[in-house]
Amino acid sequence: MFEELRKKAIKSSLFLCILLIGGGLVLTLWHAMNVYYVFAGYANFVELKPEQIRSQLVEVDVETNFGYFMYEYEQNSKTHQTRTTHYYYIIWTGDNYTEDYRYMAIKVPAQYQRRMEEMAGNTSQNLLSDPIHFRGKIRKLDGEEYAAFREYFQDAGWSDQEIEDMTLPYYISAYDGTNSMDGAYVILFFLGVGLLIWGIVRLIKVFTGSYLKGMRKTIEASGYTESQIETDYRNAVAFGKKDTIRVGRLMTYYINGATARAVPNNKIMWAYLNTITHRRNGITTGTTYNVMIYDELNAKGRTFTVPNETVAQDVLKKINDMFPWVVVGYTDDLKKMYHKDRAQFLQMRYNTCEHVPVEPGFGNNI
Repeated sequence: MFEELRKKAIKSSLFLCILLIGGGLVLTLWHAMNVYYVFAGYANFVELKPEQIRSQLVEVDVETNFGYFMYEYEQNSKTHQTRTTHYYYIIWTGDNYTEDYRYMAIKVPAQYQRRMEEMAGNTSQNLLSDPIHFRGKIRKLDGEEYAAFREYFQDAGWSDQEIEDMTLPYYISAYDGTNSMDGAYVILFFLGVGLLIWGIVRLIKVFTGSYLKGMRKTIEASGYTESQIETDYRNAVAFGKKDTIRVGRLMTYYINGATARAVPNNKIMWAYLNTITHRRNGITTGTTYNVMIYDELNAKGRTFTVPNETVAQDVLKKINDMFPWVVVGYTDDLKKMYHKDRAQFLQMRYNTCEHVPVEPGFGNNI
């Protein structure tokens, strides 16, 4: 039985484990260099040679620019009003005295437009401007951005070869001056590490059968032998297409993915259906059906999720038919009595009969 459950857990959990490990690796590797620059300090853009420019965090004091070639805007879906959010300006690599340089771009928030335009005017007259300090990340121009970038130089009379030789298809995506992405980079990096560790640990636990330890302890504490449980599990009545719940003579079993639980039937006090309706903006988006089981080992209740109400009702009917000491069904009065006057609740059924399953012709005698 336990080997069968381990294999089921592996089969049902493998995709999630791979997803966690894969997602964790992507986030970790994607943001590893960002986190490095966050803690080690941003690279000084003007010290980078053209061949060193790649995806990385940089800071730069921009003193010259050659005008913008593109802008971004957003539109209010209700008023249809538009607002410019960013401008793409042409800058060059290195400082003003570097002979080996290329032209590329910097994407700045719209709040810098006035200062950048004044700077562009000064640049056209070979005048320096007060530098504007930016921090951001170097990114590659996408298809639309690069097309506008090339068009800028083509309009200036540059040939395709000159554009190829003297430009780089990159831009610095500058922060808005008040907000920094540092915190986000660190959070995403450690989120990736967490997902990676979670996926690996989960994979190890599934393959080693660690998720079955709790179930084994419950069975051992109940005093049943492994051979008794093997027989009981094999003869138990299964409910749902995936056999999520199985009701045996000795125990009720709940198997859902890597989750495996077993409840001694002679310890069950109360069982009922709990229905949860999920809504979003007043619209019903789904319903969850749970069989709630309260027993001496877990008086706070166990939640066994089932696919639909029919399965839940079938499980409760089987419990009601087989175990006359279990109160089946829910009312507010029963809830109040269970929590406020447990002794009176137990006198309803639990303490009034012998805890021996009742069902003629049920499987083999154990």
